[in-house]
Amino acid sequence: MTWVYEARLYDSKSVASYVAMCIRDDHLQSGNTDLRVQVYKTRRGNYGVRYRRDVSV
Repeated sequence: MTWVYEARLYDSKSVASYVAMCIRDDHLQSGNTDLRVQVYKTRRGNYGVRYRRDVSV
């Protein structure tokens, strides 16, 4: 599976972590338990959020 990147970058890791938590919680409420959410740091020092569904074969 490929990563889906959020359109915004954030100045602080705490804000990006909050967005990641909201994405994870939204998917858990809809019944998707196989979601993987990550916070990553760009070369310029901003933080972003990406996620993908992990499919077990």
